[in-house]
Amino acid sequence: MSTTATERTEQTTTTTAWMRLARAAAITMVVWAILLHLTAQTLIPPVVVVGLIFLGFAPFLVGERRRLGLAYAIVAVAAILGNAPVIVDELIHIDSTPSFVLTLLSVVGAAAGIIAGLGAYFRWQTGSIRSIAITGAAVFAIGSIISVATSATTESAVALDGDAVVVAEKVEFAPGSFTLDTNASGVWVENRDGIRHTFTIEDLGVDLDIPALKAARVGIDAVPGTYPYICTVPGHENMTGTLTIES
Repeated sequence: MSTTATERTEQTTTTTAWMRLARAAAITMVVWAILLHLTAQTLIPPVVVVGLIFLGFAPFLVGERRRLGLAYAIVAVAAILGNAPVIVDELIHIDSTPSFVLTLLSVVGAAAGIIAGLGAYFRWQTGSIRSIAITGAAVFAIGSIISVATSATTESAVALDGDAVVVAEKVEFAPGSFTLDTNASGVWVENRDGIRHTFTIEDLGVDLDIPALKAARVGIDAVPGTYPYICTVPGHENMTGTLTIES
């Protein structure tokens, strides 16, 4: 049985409605990439690539382009799966508000894009589009509010006399190396970035978590020697340094 003109019009309208949601989701991902760079204050190549891919999709997510909608959904799935370790790591640290909120924004945007792309391709009924948009906005708003409240109740550690001071800024440690004598009390680390860091000395069993824009402290009790320290947050592999303990 041939498709009538009315049916074709309804199909086109259905696909177009889902594609509008897909385009909004793509724009959300572009905004996420820009805001993440502004927050981190450094270039993050994988984020640049993801942002450019979604920027390339955005202008074409219009009209009766069902296959493009499907392709967009596949890309959005790949973006989530490819960054799953980072996404999970950020979402479980709700007290680090800037990075948590941006990660949540990317998840909501990608999820909306997946649903919209599939909806366009399979021509799902459009009645659920409004509910999907409202649900996504609600999840983002509620998650952001909870994160802000949690961060507000998370206090920064106070440096003690004799502490060495380390600053994490622009995804780098400063200083890159420092020396303590065996009588020193510990290390105080200030995180000036809008993203979470750790100060980890594996040889000493030190794994200090430092939420965005907070400070943390750890006592050091070690024999003389040289100990490398790192940030274990995925993607921060260049954050390294060396602690030397002298008698």
